[in-house]
Amino acid sequence: MINGLWNFIPGALKKTNSMQISIVIPTYNRPGLAMNLAKEIRRYEPKAEIIVVDQSTVKEDPKKIETLFVKYIDDNKVNTSTAKNVGLAKATGDIVFFFDDDIEITPQTINAHLNEYEDPEVMGIAGRVINDGEEVPRTTDVETGKTNRFLTAFISNFWGTKRQLVQFPYGCNMSFRRSILKKLGGFDEKITPPGFEEYDLGLSVTMKGKMIFSPEALVYHHRATTGGNRLKKTDWFKKYYWNYGRMIAKHVSLPGSIYSLVRIAGRILKEYPPAIGSFFTGYFQSISA
Repeated sequence: MINGLWNFIPGALKKTNSMQISIVIPTYNRPGLAMNLAKEIRRYEPKAEIIVVDQSTVKEDPKKIETLFVKYIDDNKVNTSTAKNVGLAKATGDIVFFFDDDIEITPQTINAHLNEYEDPEVMGIAGRVINDGEEVPRTTDVETGKTNRFLTAFISNFWGTKRQLVQFPYGCNMSFRRSILKKLGGFDEKITPPGFEEYDLGLSVTMKGKMIFSPEALVYHHRATTGGNRLKKTDWFKKYYWNYGRMIAKHVSLPGSIYSLVRIAGRILKEYPPAIGSFFTGYFQSISA
């Protein structure tokens, strides 16, 4: 029924700059948040294609889905990367946005993303993010979204205001050309919460073209206190470092990866020693795949 209603939206997805847009919003056990964001998007981009991928046990209100002309996908596999890929598979836009359900956009957010794609070499955009309670320094002209060749250190600073090339985005506010996502196969579904999926994808995208940090593409991240993929401490560290090991295997070639493994293993032994096995498992399972 929803898809049928969607077909009656006149001129759906049309942008004045001829780019069509799709916006994917994964959600898990946060009823109402995705629909609130969809309503906000409709205020600024009434013809955008909005795709909500709901992996929750408590589903969204069907009336709101119908009213907001949302493409709603009920997906029962709880995995952030899978949710994004499910949404990507349904997207028809030239540019695909990925927003977390607990963000607030501004009237300029989406257009700021789109303006950067006037450069045909730009494959992805990392938007600015200000988290609730985050103290933004007076000096915001900082390096953002950078790592080194060994992936042993990451500079985030997504509250910054300096437009620049980056290597990865902040996962709650990012967009890509759909063509590059299709070419790369989307997100790595083996990299599951607590993350690294946007780092992994960003590193792959920037091997093919440019990714720009756009300060004008701002969102406020309210970090919902319930729902989402939350892990207990022991599981968090083990999965985090398994993901880290996989990312090194994918993006750091030998012999450089040996240096990466040694440096990060030393960090794990200080931070949470039980995760050392998961880290090396993630690396060796991925390098042999």
